[in-house]
Amino acid sequence: VVRPDSGDPATIVTQVIEILLEQFKEDVTETPTGHRLLPEYIRVIQGDGVDWESIPQILESLDKKKIAADNIGFGSGGSLLQKLNRDTFKCAFKCAEIIVNGQARDVFKDPITDK
Repeated sequence: VVRPDSGDPATIVTQVIEILLEQFKEDVTETPTGHRLLPEYIRVIQGDGVDWESIPQILESLDKKKIAADNIGFGSGGSLLQKLNRDTFKCAFKCAEIIVNGQARDVFKDPITDK
């Protein structure tokens, strides 16, 4: 795993993957969509500067160079942890039922302060 650390994420990730594509060119494959894919034994992880706005920018930069998105994984850096909440994407997940030992059980709040 290669982890770039500083600079504009879209630029740096694209440059690093291009270098890796050249260095490992004998094992690079092409996806059905015509994008270049690194061999399965090497990938890039980007955590620095990653947030909900930069991820699409990084992926667009890769796509323009015909580089497969499967070459990269995204770490949850501080920007993802601190700039996102359930309202950012207007989405929330609620649990209403669980299965325990094959039996369905309701899940609900029962705060002691409401008694």
